[in-house]
Amino acid sequence: MSKNIHKLGDLTRDDINFPKHLTPEIVHTALFIHNAPSKEDMTKRVEHSAKLIGGEAMTYAMALLVLPHLINQTQDTTEYKDFIASKKKTLH
Repeated sequence: MSKNIHKLGDLTRDDINFPKHLTPEIVHTALFIHNAPSKEDMTKRVEHSAKLIGGEAMTYAMALLVLPHLINQTQDTTEYKDFIASKKKTLH
């Protein structure tokens, strides 16, 4: 088989219309950076990846990496806490 096929269940990459911020390239880049053994290696991986995939794709990969931090920040806001409290009132 000459074509490199990524299996996704019974689907191949050709069967899926990935949004540009969630392509396998973006996810793999984020994982490559995340799994660096040290901060120094992480910095080197960021620089290397940026050269390979370009600015826009690198922005998406970095966004995946900071997502947990952004979620934590959001959960600390008064607006979020008020929203959760209002949901609890309507459920009980």
